[in-house]
Amino acid sequence: MISAYATVSHLLRQMEEAGGEGRSPTGVGAPLTPLPPDELAVICEPLRALRTRLHAYAAELAPDELAALERPQGRLNTRVWLSNLLEKIRYAVDSLRPDQMRKYGARGETQNSDALATLHDEMLECVVQARQALDRKGMGR
Repeated sequence: MISAYATVSHLLRQMEEAGGEGRSPTGVGAPLTPLPPDELAVICEPLRALRTRLHAYAAELAPDELAALERPQGRLNTRVWLSNLLEKIRYAVDSLRPDQMRKYGARGETQNSDALATLHDEMLECVVQARQALDRKGMGR
């Protein structure tokens, strides 16, 4: 019951973001064209009702598990997620290094090499600043 509720809630949120905000469920790529609110409502309203019913059943049949699902995790868990996402950003930035760009043809070896190196260094500095801020003890763990 809890798994079904959590899954429906998550997928419905993705549908609302895709249809209402134009946000791709993959999180990357070109934005989607949002639907008119009335058109999106016709699609999502039955699913919102489904989510509400699942929540009611979960509250009745598994109240402790539902409470645990809805209780925010601690700051340490948030910081772990931020750290993981920051590493993914660092990998994306590192893909711009000229020696990495060579994998994609001669462009990384020619006139763009210096510009790519400078861009990489500037972007890497942003990642380093974010990492330092995340790791700073004063932010509370």
